[in-house]
Amino acid sequence: MTHSLQTSTLLITALPAAVVVVRVVVVVGNAP
Repeated sequence: MTHSLQTSTLLITALPAAVVVVRVVVVVGNAP
């Protein structure tokens, strides 16, 4: 696996994960 391919895979994996984390934080923050 080349460095550029690894970076692309990391971005593709990290972006949706970041969106999920942000949504969870917002939901938990608004829960109380």
